[in-house]
Formats: sequence, structure tokens, C-alpha cells
Amino acid sequence: MADNKETSTAPPAKRGRGRPRKDSEFASLSKELLGQKALEIAGSEGYGALTMHRLASEFGVTPRALYNYVADREEVINLAMQQFLAISPNVEFDCAHWKDSVRDAYSATRSAYRAFPRASQLSMDEKIHVMPGPRRTELMERVLKFYVEIGLTLKQAVGMVRALERDVLGFVLHVDYFYDRRVPGAPDFFSHPVPKEWLDFYPEVPAPYAQQALGLPEQTSDELFDEVIELRILAVERLLQINGEN
Repeated sequence: MADNKETSTAPPAKRGRGRPRKDSEFASLSKELLGQKALEIAGSEGYGALTMHRLASEFGVTPRALYNYVADREEVINLAMQQFLAISPNVEFDCAHWKDSVRDAYSATRSAYRAFPRASQLSMDEKIHVMPGPRRTELMERVLKFYVEIGLTLKQAVGMVRALERDVLGFVLHVDYFYDRRVPGAPDFFSHPVPKEWLDFYPEVPAPYAQQALGLPEQTSDELFDEVIELRILAVERLLQINGEN
């Protein structure tokens, strides 16, 4: 009898519906992990693809298991946004070399957006209330302070901050998104104002400059992005000139 007691095992403890077992590999789930995975899904496929069922399937658990960590889908989206802002650049601005700082801010922001190109489309995909945490306020304040300290008015600084977001997000969605997924040998639809295929398809449309532009060398997405940055630097230079004249 004593030997039987030593070798016998107790029956497994019962657990609540949908809860991951304590001894399972899913016991390591956390809000941080859910936020990371949610960002991966939304950043690549859009927020419409971010459902509780999809998120649960990524971890191999039931949707009910997720509610041990989050209250609802809205909290999941908030977590995704917080994760996205956490990787946003914290550029060290140098007013003495402001052009380099502008370039750094644009390049770092592009890298973050490019990693999760559809993460910033929340306002287009969702109508829920999102509280992304203090990170965005901190980032915006640093950029505004930089532009004001190099000589822009606050209104002009606000305009440049808006331009930074529009320029980078628009470029990532319109150019990088397709460049990064471009099949080798596919037509280049971005280096020239009008692709050759379109000009050939509508020969009745007079477009001498667009035709001549086809002779210009093709550009990589990095070269196209450099153009965006340099145009913004020229805009800042002009604003500083105007401010100095007044």
C-alpha cells in the first residue's frame, strides 16, 4: 500500500473555461505579448484583421483565454498603439546642426512606420476611443521645442510637425509599402511621374514632359525619400529667412 501511494499521481486540477493551464506554454502570456502580436497584425494587415479570434489563434489559445489579460478588443488596440509609440524615434536634436536633425527625425520616423506600415491608419479603420499613453505627447513636445529653438514661430513649428507625419506616413504607405513587396523585374511605378505603361495605353494624351521624364534614371525608394527630406529642409530655410526679415 505504501508503494502504491508513492507512485500514484493526483488528478489534474480543474480550470476555468478558456483559461490557459498553469503548466502550459501559454502561461507566459501577458499584456505586453498581446500588444506586440496585435501590433504585428494591425501593422501589416490593418486593424480590420485584428480580432480576438485572430489574436487567440496566434497564441494557440481560445479567445476566452485572452480575457484573463485584457478587458476587450479596445484595450488590445490601445496596447498595440502603445507598443507602436514605444518604438517611435527619440531623436537627439541639435539646433546647431538642425538640417542633420531634420534628416535624422525623418529617417527614424520612416523606419518605425515602415516596420508597421498600417499601424497609423487607426482613424481610418476604427471608431473606438484610443488612449495611446504619454509617449506621443512627449514626442510631439520634443519636436515642437526643436523647431521653435531654431527660429520658427510656434505656428510654423506646428505646421512642420504635421508635415513630418504627413510626409513620412504618406511615403511609407504610397511608396515603401509597394517597394518592399515589389516582385523582382516588376514595372517601376514611382520613379517617373507617369509610368511608361500608362503613356503607351493612352497615346492620344499629349504628355511630352512625362515622356521625356522616362529618360531619367530610375530611383530607389531611399533616393525618393531623400527628395522629400531635402524639400522640407528648403521649406524650413525659407521660413527662417522670412522670420529674419520681419
